[in-house]
Amino acid sequence: MTRSAELLVQPGGVTGAEVRGIALLLHGGTVNGHGRPSRLAALGLNAPAKRLAELGRGAGVAVVRLRYRFRGWNGAEASTLVDTEWALEALRRDHGDVPVVLVGNSLGGRAAFRAAGHPNVVAVAGVAPWLPPGEPVEQLAGRRVLIVHGDRDRSDASAADSLAYAERARPVTNVRRLEVANAGHFLLTRADDVWAITTNFTLATLTNRTPSLPTEDPSTPLRTPLPVGYGTR
Repeated sequence: MTRSAELLVQPGGVTGAEVRGIALLLHGGTVNGHGRPSRLAALGLNAPAKRLAELGRGAGVAVVRLRYRFRGWNGAEASTLVDTEWALEALRRDHGDVPVVLVGNSLGGRAAFRAAGHPNVVAVAGVAPWLPPGEPVEQLAGRRVLIVHGDRDRSDASAADSLAYAERARPVTNVRRLEVANAGHFLLTRADDVWAITTNFTLATLTNRTPSLPTEDPSTPLRTPLPVGYGTR
């Protein structure tokens, strides 16, 4: 039996003709694997999806999550990217040329950055994104970009790799990269701060505002610390 990807609209958000912008959320997974996607990884997006739907309702922002066919990227198959590109075309068919912000966590981050060249995509936010060496950056031209990463993330989705990616992408477009001090891949102790700034970036972009981001550290701009307590502001 062939498995299909699926789009899940966040309850409480706008639908139909009211949609003027879309936040497409892409959860994490594994490097390889043709099993079903991880439910635990998908659950990690519950809180930000709810927050985005509540805060974006008045501005016509719909929040949609993508359920992949498989849990892994799977090498040259690029399964997660294929599903993301399918999702973007499905959203364009249903809603027309409304702006889309891709919000990707870990595995979903790689798919988000790869798919940024789609004409409806206006910005990409990666939370602990998996950006291995050699990932292309040209598709980011003209898009807003935010990366948030724990400075102690040494997983396959390492902080070192996202820093190198951001350095290569900076000549192409405006890139903001924030580091979470003393945090690993899952960012559990700073989840409120991480998702608050990601939500702010997403909604500001979809409503044509300038995101409220911390002032860049001039000495290491791509390693600017994410302030403690940002999520309580």
